[in-house]
Amino acid sequence: MPSLQYRLFSKIISLLPNKIKLNILFFRRFKRFINFSQPETFNEKLQVRKIIDHNPLFTVAADKIASKDWVKSICSDIYIPRNLWIGSDTNDIESIDFSLLPRDYVFKANHTSQTIEIIRNNNHISQRKMIKLASKWLKHDQSSSLGEWAYKDIPRRVFIEEFLDFEGSAPDDYKFFVFNGRVEFIQLDSDRFINHKRNMFDRNWRDLNFEYSHEMKIPSPPKPIFLDEMIRISELIGENFDFVRVDLYFYNNKVTFGELTIYPGAGFEKFPCIELDKLFGKYWTSY
Repeated sequence: MPSLQYRLFSKIISLLPNKIKLNILFFRRFKRFINFSQPETFNEKLQVRKIIDHNPLFTVAADKIASKDWVKSICSDIYIPRNLWIGSDTNDIESIDFSLLPRDYVFKANHTSQTIEIIRNNNHISQRKMIKLASKWLKHDQSSSLGEWAYKDIPRRVFIEEFLDFEGSAPDDYKFFVFNGRVEFIQLDSDRFINHKRNMFDRNWRDLNFEYSHEMKIPSPPKPIFLDEMIRISELIGENFDFVRVDLYFYNNKVTFGELTIYPGAGFEKFPCIELDKLFGKYWTSY
C-alpha cells in the first residue's frame, strides 16, 4: 500500500494545473524540465500530447471496451478477447449469475490501468469482494493524477472478459511503437509473472541492446514467424494516429488484440540515456 506521504503528494499534485503538475513530476523523475516549445525526447512529446492534443479518438483507444469494437472495425481478421459481461455500477454486479461463467475469466475496469482480477479454476471471488473492487475502481480518475487526458471522458464500466489460457505461463507481450502509420520499434515483454524480461527491437527485429526498466533476455529471442502479420495489423491501426503503441499477443495461432496505449509509461519511462529518448522522439514529427 502506498505510504501516507505518497498518497498526500498524489492528492495535492492532482489538484495543480496540468502544465505545472507535469513539469514537477517530470523534474522529479528526470531532473530536468519539459521543453514544451521544442520537445525533442519521446517522453517530452508524450507530456506535450497530454496538454495540446485532445483528439476524441484517444478516448476510444484508451477505453478497454470501446477500443475492441473500433479495432475490429479497422481489422476484421484480428482476434479480440470476448466480453462476457459489462456493468456500469456496483448494483449491476448483483445480477451476475456465476453459474453461467466459465472456469477462468478476468474481471477488469475499462477506464484505467492496473485494475484487474484473474479468476482461475472456478475460484470465484465473492460478490461482496467484487463490489468492493468495482467501487474502488470506478472512483479512480486516471486523467487527473498524471494528466492523461484520454481517460477523462471514458464512460466508466467494469466487465468480465474471456481468459486467454497460454498453458499456465505468461504470454509474450508484443508492443509496437507506430509513428504516422509505420512501426519503428518493438518492445517484447517475456515471463512477466516470474522473472520479467524486456527486449527492445527495431522493425527488422534487430535487438537494440538496451535495458528499458527491466533486464534483457539473453540470448535475444528469435524473430517470431508471425512478426510480419503483427506489423501489418499494427500499421493498419496506427494509420489513424501520429503515434500509438499497439499491444498484441499470439493466441491459438492468431494475432490477438491486447490494448492501445496513448501514453506509454505516462511519459515517465526511463531510457538508459537521453540519446535513446531522443531517438524514439525523432520519429514523432508532429511536435
